[in-house]
Amino acid sequence: MARLGRSRPIPVLINGRLRYSRQTVTLGAFESASEWPALEVHTPNVNLFLPPFESASEWPGLGFRYEARFTLPAFESISEWPSLSVTIPVKPGDSLTGGNGEVEWNGTLWGPATNVRVLLPVSGWYDSPSIDNLNVERPGAHGAWDARKVAQQRIVSIKLQLNSADDPTQVQALIDDIWAATGIPEDEEPLPLVIKAYGAPKLAYGQVVDRPLELDGDYNAGLPSVGVIIACGDPRLYSLERQGVTVPIGTPTTLANIGNASTYPLIRLEGPVTNPVLVNQTLNRTIRFNISINDGDLLAIDTKNATVTAAGENQMSTLAGNSVPVGDFVLQAGPNTIAFSAGSGGSAGADFLWRHAVI
Repeated sequence: MARLGRSRPIPVLINGRLRYSRQTVTLGAFESASEWPALEVHTPNVNLFLPPFESASEWPGLGFRYEARFTLPAFESISEWPSLSVTIPVKPGDSLTGGNGEVEWNGTLWGPATNVRVLLPVSGWYDSPSIDNLNVERPGAHGAWDARKVAQQRIVSIKLQLNSADDPTQVQALIDDIWAATGIPEDEEPLPLVIKAYGAPKLAYGQVVDRPLELDGDYNAGLPSVGVIIACGDPRLYSLERQGVTVPIGTPTTLANIGNASTYPLIRLEGPVTNPVLVNQTLNRTIRFNISINDGDLLAIDTKNATVTAAGENQMSTLAGNSVPVGDFVLQAGPNTIAFSAGSGGSAGADFLWRHAVI
């Protein structure tokens, strides 16, 4: 067994003096492994509550100038509006040159100034249309009870000769023009027919009902004949110029229809006017309306078509019960005394437009 006790240091013997020297040692490429632990940072969610503060605007200051004038250099703009189209109705007789023997059908002129000659005779124009005799035979007695005589429609027959004698191959172009002018319309609206004989031109309204054309020897020579038959539901022949008179409120005024048949006036009442009344004192016929027309609006009474409109709306329901039908408010042949009154307003008067008429 070992015995516990003290130990003695072993002496170190150094023989001679220690010397130090500097030396550079070049190490080869080596790799060191980091001994640092992976860095991991944990941050809690933080809500920051800012006190009110003011920010400086970076926009330049806004300035205003009054009564300033700007001069712009020349520039080009591109319009975004759709192309404008205007439809102008045919003005009857507008293409007449004043020569005798001219016929204008819905704006197309035939006659001496054109390549379409009007051949004589033109029938049904100055003729009296057929008359319906409404007399009723008396039973058991001579004669009949007299009744009104009523004109039938006017049938006008026109014969045309197309002139392409200088170049017969162009005859088809003239026929095409006749076809285009005398086609069958899609509605019943009558078209204007104007014929100028030796006197003042006359106007009627109708539609083409026949167009005979034969391919004969004249056709081969470039001079074909074409017939145009026009049925005028209204048998009247009207003056080309329209007459116009304003009847003041409270002042009966005489209007003259220089012809032998009644004519249909177009009547216009400008607002403001309330409950207007029109009286033909010559015929003892009255039309009155329970209506208020505002300032700037217009009440239009078309006696030929028996319509009453205001602001684009049908106002026939405002015709009072003690009135005659609108279509019966005519101007008879000769003078007619017209009176205009109203519940209020009507200072602009009543405008009457009409044409002289003959049958």
